[in-house]
Amino acid sequence: MTFVAALRDRSELSTFGNEVAVEPDFDFRSDEYCSLHSRSNATAFQAALWLDTLYREVAPAFEAEPVIVTVRASHNGELLLVLPLVRRRHHQVTFIEFADFGVCDYLRPIYDPADQPLLTGDVTLPGRIAALLSCDIVLLTKVHDYDALLDSLFPQAEVRQMRLSAHPVRVSKDWDQWRSSALPPGFRRDLEIKRRRVAKRGDPVFTLVEDRREIVRVFEALREFRAQRFGERKVNDILENDALFSFYRTIAIRGVNSGLTRTYCLYLSGVPCGVAFGLLHRKAFHLLLLGFDVVRYRRLSLGLLTIEDTLRATVEAGHSIYDFTIGDYPWKLQFGAASLPMHEWVHARSIRGQLSLFGTDVIRNVKRSLKTLVKKQA
Repeated sequence: MTFVAALRDRSELSTFGNEVAVEPDFDFRSDEYCSLHSRSNATAFQAALWLDTLYREVAPAFEAEPVIVTVRASHNGELLLVLPLVRRRHHQVTFIEFADFGVCDYLRPIYDPADQPLLTGDVTLPGRIAALLSCDIVLLTKVHDYDALLDSLFPQAEVRQMRLSAHPVRVSKDWDQWRSSALPPGFRRDLEIKRRRVAKRGDPVFTLVEDRREIVRVFEALREFRAQRFGERKVNDILENDALFSFYRTIAIRGVNSGLTRTYCLYLSGVPCGVAFGLLHRKAFHLLLLGFDVVRYRRLSLGLLTIEDTLRATVEAGHSIYDFTIGDYPWKLQFGAASLPMHEWVHARSIRGQLSLFGTDVIRNVKRSLKTLVKKQA
């Protein structure tokens, strides 16, 4: 039997060591996956509920083909590795990438670090995985914390540091003490002034929303707030896409019972005026969506006040990390966030892929040069 023929017959994969397969209908809600995720260094964006909903509801809307690569131990079938990938076409170029669709801030393979020697020790693994990934470009982005296993699995890929960063904040157990030490005095004073002004406009109440109907109501407000804000800036918002809005709302509702999600709302006299949504994983809260009423309360900094309230809720719940996730905005630094690098693995596997990457790099460099020139002239 030839090497390629063996790849097509899963029963023969054990000949080469660990069993490798593409399982497009892989069950992320299964006990084996949940167990693997709990032992891994993977993030909330690889949680069972998140990935299951992403593949079921979002992938079809983007016409993405699930390419879920699994590696199992040949002697007992134990799940060792999951690569949650999809195949997509863009301008006649076929990409293999992590399932993302713009809603995931951190992407990575799922495996138990204790099993890494078993994976890196299988010298046939990179070639067998590559044979399953028909595409022009392998593009694995948004890798938070450098993952050496990806070097082993994709040895021909170029590793790049991305031009965006992660922004976590380590918080202490005492809110007042942390706030005094982490936030600049002038910034604290501005927040206190704005909070007093808000109180003059109504009765402010900040709360964690867990009722299904209220989550639906709050998410409608969130979408409206962001449409107002992004519309003024003439920028597209991710919640304009019905499939993505539905995904977030579904996750928010279903994640209440599992503890994965947190939906916070700042009400003013019973009416939502600020909304924050995020994920909770291993005592870290990851802020994903923020919206606030810029029509009725433009000068009250409701966005900053909502963030401060979620920070306090994180501290009082006993969590240790508040993560502003990706996106380089100055206000994140005002809350004491650090900037941590993100990486991507890129491999052009065809002439078409090479030309596409070359063109993309040229366009990026031109844009950077123009931005630099505009700043100097300004």
